[in-house]
Amino acid sequence: MPPYTPHGRSFHSRPHSGGNRPHFSPRTTIAAPNPRNQHVKKWPQFGEIVIVKIDKVLDYGVFCSLLEYEGATGFVHISQVESSWIKNIRNYVREGQMRAALVQKVDFEKLQIDLSLTKVSERQQRLRIEEYKQLNRNKKLVEIMAKAREKTLEEGWKEVAEPLMKSFGSLPTAFEAIALEGALAAEGIVPKEWLPFLVDTIQKNIRPTEKEVKGTLSIACTAPDGVERVKSALLEGAKGVHSATVHYTYLGAGKYMVKVVSFDFKLAEKALSQVQEKVQKNIGSYGAMSFARQEA
Repeated sequence: MPPYTPHGRSFHSRPHSGGNRPHFSPRTTIAAPNPRNQHVKKWPQFGEIVIVKIDKVLDYGVFCSLLEYEGATGFVHISQVESSWIKNIRNYVREGQMRAALVQKVDFEKLQIDLSLTKVSERQQRLRIEEYKQLNRNKKLVEIMAKAREKTLEEGWKEVAEPLMKSFGSLPTAFEAIALEGALAAEGIVPKEWLPFLVDTIQKNIRPTEKEVKGTLSIACTAPDGVERVKSALLEGAKGVHSATVHYTYLGAGKYMVKVVSFDFKLAEKALSQVQEKVQKNIGSYGAMSFARQEA
């Protein structure tokens, strides 16, 4: 098969005579590099799922920009656009469309990136595009707080985003914690001079999606100061709960509704268990406690 050239065909130089100029036989084939990828600095990896924007739809395939790799252009052959037979390629892709594609081949000599749309499932496509959009939203928030400090996005990312990701596992998780708890969630993680800008930006732009778990605490206390002891036990139970808030409602007859709200179910469950342990410990030998879980 002839190598790729900008015009889709090989070409041959004609032999010549005279001087020291090199010459090629008629059978010599020269592969021209892809002019579209002349200035790519960072290349995708084989097998990687990348986000692309459809730039040009042709009868035999699609050219698209790799949005996460500056200056990079890939090609999707018509056979990799849809798994079934295609009569009209434009029924399956359109210019300006955002898609997730699998990197099938990266040819550094020819500067070519071959992609496939068929090898990305609907679920992978949905999750990968949402991940890309979320990353862009996160970058925008970091850029806003950096600008408020007269810093660059790169400085904000290094000093704020990277420490938060290391501590919380992801920026969305960190941002939701900050939206819920304020500066307490980021103290000791982010430099102090960034905290006011971080909290202000997050609480103006992010509303945490609250998850709650709840149940009924039944407490019996025979101590002479039973009422105060129970009250103290409940207050202690709510102290030191990380990334969650605790609410009590007195139901009568020694029963209390306890509701724990967090942006993460696992954190809410952990906090609810901590509340039960602390209340039981503070009641001590003067009483008994039981807990009945309720659906939120």
